[in-house]
Amino acid sequence: MVEAISGIFTAFAIIILSRVLSKYFTTKLIAATILVAIAFIYVGFSLKDNPVNLIVLEIGVALILYFLAIIGYTRNSLLIAYGIILHGLWDIFHHKGFLIGTDIPYYWPSFCFIIDIIDGLYFLIIFKRQKSIKPMF
Repeated sequence: MVEAISGIFTAFAIIILSRVLSKYFTTKLIAATILVAIAFIYVGFSLKDNPVNLIVLEIGVALILYFLAIIGYTRNSLLIAYGIILHGLWDIFHHKGFLIGTDIPYYWPSFCFIIDIIDGLYFLIIFKRQKSIKPMF
């Protein structure tokens, strides 16, 4: 329960911070940076006493999300939001070793899942609104 409450507070702190930073950076850049950062968290966890096959798996998924962030930034910002949500699904696979047995703190998948889903949906709404606004010229 603590990880759920902490995840909700953290998700909203990220949203508030992204709103403040949007005065200096585009929301698309902020979201892409978040996606790249969260993509590599499990790589860090995997480097501590995990077998090579899990390290390779975590790096592979992180690179997929990294490229999704780049493509989303250059072509379609919705891909960034979908990538953040996809990372939330990746969190579920780690919950209590459900499908992925990387040794991670027990609370992490639940905590991160909540953040990823809330923030991913937030960015999805923002980017969909931006797409629906047509430039006048």
